[in-house]
Amino acid sequence: MAKKTTVSAGTPRQLTLPLFQGRTNTIRAGMLARKDAVREALTQDLAECGLSRDDVAAEMSRLTGEPISRNHLDNWCSDAKREWRFPAEFSTAFCAVTGGTRVLQAILDGTGHGLADEKTMTLAEYGQILVEDKKRAAKRRKLQERLGL
Repeated sequence: MAKKTTVSAGTPRQLTLPLFQGRTNTIRAGMLARKDAVREALTQDLAECGLSRDDVAAEMSRLTGEPISRNHLDNWCSDAKREWRFPAEFSTAFCAVTGGTRVLQAILDGTGHGLADEKTMTLAEYGQILVEDKKRAAKRRKLQERLGL
């Protein structure tokens, strides 16, 4: 019978690995904390939309089916009420009512993603068509070569 080897109590048995191995290792801790940016964006969009907070809250309630009051908006914008956070699921309704997109930009800031305006979307669509045309032209040339044309 073979003799068992013993491991002393202080010797580690397994390598310790970092807790998370992903794309976010290069981002400094806390760098994506968005609460202040979202609060500021909410305040600016509300100020520029031309509607009262009561009207914005009523229309958001209608669009989401959730009860949203002026007090909710006031608390989400208040620097004194740090525990109140704006729910991301309300951002589309908020943007639709106010016409502003600062909230979405504030949420996306730091991720490398952003919002595109209508002109940028049109340019992107045009670029896709150009790429498709180049692929078709290359395929057409290959087929013409195979046919000896």
